[in-house]
Amino acid sequence: MVIKIKLISVNLPESYLKVLEILVVEGKFPNRSEAIRVGIRDLIRTEYLIEESVKRNMSPSLIQSDIENEIQEII
Repeated sequence: MVIKIKLISVNLPESYLKVLEILVVEGKFPNRSEAIRVGIRDLIRTEYLIEESVKRNMSPSLIQSDIENEIQEII
């Protein structure tokens, strides 16, 4: 599967950039872009999971696999 990656421009406070640099220097991420991708992925996962569980009136764990599959299709 080929993942298409698009370049976007984002304005962030300097404090966010400093923390991102620390995470990279500590080896938690290979670069800032990857740290941002992981953060956005987790945000989408969390927000979508909450919204879908409310819509379906189900516990989040019951629809986790559905959401994981949908996120993989998105990315």
